[in-house]
Amino acid sequence: MKTNIFFLLFLLMAHIAHSQSKTYFISPDGNDAASGLSIKTAWKTLDKVNNTVFQAGDKILFQAGAQWHGQLKPQGSGADGLPILLSSYGGEARPIINTGRAEGAAIRLSNQSWWEIENIEITGGAQPEFGVGRQGIVATYQAGDYEHLTVRNCYIHDIWGQLGGNTEYTGYGSCGILVQTQGRRMADTKTSLRDVLIENNRIVRMDKVAIRVNGCQNNMVIRKNYMENLGGDGIIAGGCYRGLVEYNVARRTCMRSGYQDLTAEGLKWWPHTAAIWLQNAEETVMQYNEVYDTGRQPGNGDGFAYDFDFYCIRCVAQYNYSSNNHGFMLLMNRTFENVSRYNISENDQTHLVQMQCDITDRNIFYNNIFYIDYGTVDLDFFLGDGGTNNPQALGAAYHNNIFYATGQSYFRTAYSKGETLTRTFDEATRPAAGSWNRLFFHNCYFGPWKNGIPNDPEKITDDPMFVQPGSGGQSLCSLKGYQLKPHSPLINKGIYIPLHGGKDFWANPVADGEPDFGAYEQLGSGASPDAAKLSAADEQYRRESTIAWAKWSFPLQIQLTETAGEIVIRPLQPLDERIKGAITWTDAKGATTTLLLEKQKQRDVFTLKVKADKAALLASPVHVNLTYNHLQEDWNIPVVERVGRNN
Repeated sequence: MKTNIFFLLFLLMAHIAHSQSKTYFISPDGNDAASGLSIKTAWKTLDKVNNTVFQAGDKILFQAGAQWHGQLKPQGSGADGLPILLSSYGGEARPIINTGRAEGAAIRLSNQSWWEIENIEITGGAQPEFGVGRQGIVATYQAGDYEHLTVRNCYIHDIWGQLGGNTEYTGYGSCGILVQTQGRRMADTKTSLRDVLIENNRIVRMDKVAIRVNGCQNNMVIRKNYMENLGGDGIIAGGCYRGLVEYNVARRTCMRSGYQDLTAEGLKWWPHTAAIWLQNAEETVMQYNEVYDTGRQPGNGDGFAYDFDFYCIRCVAQYNYSSNNHGFMLLMNRTFENVSRYNISENDQTHLVQMQCDITDRNIFYNNIFYIDYGTVDLDFFLGDGGTNNPQALGAAYHNNIFYATGQSYFRTAYSKGETLTRTFDEATRPAAGSWNRLFFHNCYFGPWKNGIPNDPEKITDDPMFVQPGSGGQSLCSLKGYQLKPHSPLINKGIYIPLHGGKDFWANPVADGEPDFGAYEQLGSGASPDAAKLSAADEQYRRESTIAWAKWSFPLQIQLTETAGEIVIRPLQPLDERIKGAITWTDAKGATTTLLLEKQKQRDVFTLKVKADKAALLASPVHVNLTYNHLQEDWNIPVVERVGRNN
């Protein structure tokens, strides 16, 4: 009975709040002294809107097709189920906010929840000015809990911000749509942001970034946006858990970010840009996106369609299309178990895939199609600007992929090093022999490789027999030419991939006999698989993943604390309680200090109390032994005075 009473009270309060909400109209023919509550009593200026604190459920409607000059900074927050709406009235044409030469955003929200912005056109048109950053729609959040922001069906164009610089408005702050919390990684910030939707927007002729969302931990969706002619990146999504980036189209991104004269007058800048990428993201999915014709000026070492950047953990790129870009995928170091599957790459050039990740990071490419009919493209093992990375430790796993080269075109594997403008390539060093979950194993290689096919113990070199290779057009629907003909030698010849996505590029179920190679699964071509055997393979993969994740979570180096005789180890995330083992430090005389993991109640910080001075601590590494379900990991972690970049 009490539950029913509380529910009825909630409905009554919601009804009262909704009935108290107001709709405000803004027109160039309006009067700021009027009430604003009808078309006939509309307000006139942006200043009137900026000086009003709006309430939950209010609507702010600008006259369709009309134009305002200036910047909009409305106040107030909505409430759960009662967002504040900023939109248009009186026709299909969007109202226009023109910022001209002004620095900063056309529309800006600050620490405001429950807002929806739609059907607005934003432009500036002013030529770029040194040190002046310009933005479209911006929402920033600091020190608190915030939720629900929607930006949909807006048109943002001709905003010439600043590719370089590190102010609030320049560089990565110069965006068409920017949603930003104060922290860089999810664990770095006391700000909580949830429920962000960026949908159906059109952003063209913009410097630097079209869409950037950083710090929306839960329910982040970037969907069905169109971007073209961008100086820098298309979409950057970071600091998110189980986010979704899908059905976006990016054309001619990265068009102006690598020119050397951008350093004029000492302006700091970051020239390396890509079309759609994730950073500090966990279990986030990029799918059904299309990327075409990225640029790559001399100083831009990137130009990829997609990118799993630093601290991407178990993210997925699937069912995407990449055409005529300067690379399909970048895999940065300090990433873990990211998956690229059932994607199609047609005539991507330069570095098709660049790997800066360690092979033990367990990143994997499977059932993708890589097609080229001109140029030489690299599977690039990058040794770093200084060339100090261990070539034997670099790489990812490649299974069931099809590499198809025709005409005067070549694939090659190469180890590269150096700064972008002076980078050198070693194609004489060959990757080691592949095996399950390591390097090249069970792929199809059709056509020439400039320095020989990778050392794949189960390679297939037969013609895949595509329906019409090289016939991809300007949409996901144009790719049927990459389906296999019924008598292809690759049907039912793939190896099983644990925890696969369940369907191919065209949504056919994968569980049809043995997997096929490439992005297409031929239906009705095989017997039902052995479910028990596949389930056992899935479980084994989960066990291996659990202990690998525990090892990955440990720092690469251990920094000494100010307290003498202490070694403090902070994993990236708390260790799973099922992980057992020990952390041991041994001094020069052979005396050891051991901490047993299973006796630790708190498993996010480990402290070893040792009898040693600073010099002795720096002279000996810490040994870590982990065990889980009959699996084991043993390794040493060096002790240093200062933590390196990748810890």
